[in-house]
Amino acid sequence: MKTITFFLIFSIILVTTPLTVLSQASPSFKVDTLVSDGKKSKEVDSSLAFGETSFKLTNKKSGLVIKEFEFEEIKAADYSYAKKPLVSTTQAVVGTILLGPLFLVTLFVKKKQHWLAIRTESDYVVMKLEKDSFRQITNEFEIRKVKVTTVNEDESSDKKEKKDN
Repeated sequence: MKTITFFLIFSIILVTTPLTVLSQASPSFKVDTLVSDGKKSKEVDSSLAFGETSFKLTNKKSGLVIKEFEFEEIKAADYSYAKKPLVSTTQAVVGTILLGPLFLVTLFVKKKQHWLAIRTESDYVVMKLEKDSFRQITNEFEIRKVKVTTVNEDESSDKKEKKDN
């Protein structure tokens, strides 16, 4: 009887302890952060980690913190799902020279990407989110009392074109 009781207690502790540990761990997501590089900006592989009072973006290669914001300092959080060409002009020219005119078809292929821009009084950050985690990330901000506004630039530009016609 003691063995069964011990086994049951041990099983309950074993099953419930990992859930407690997981619920206290801060969520972390893979994102691409836009970092200014002179007059241009470049995408940096980074990790978005949520804490109790702040979130931070860390460069995956170097481990350095790119940006860190307190949730109460955030003035605006804008999410958009926007189109972006798959190839740049330079890639199109090189591709056309190497592969011929059939490569020009790829210029018309568009890809939508998930973007999140966070702004405080004096700073901002823009992140490209992965399609598998964008809902979780926006929900993490909402849980922490940061209202995420959806900005649909593609539809607004389509409506302007329709009104002009």
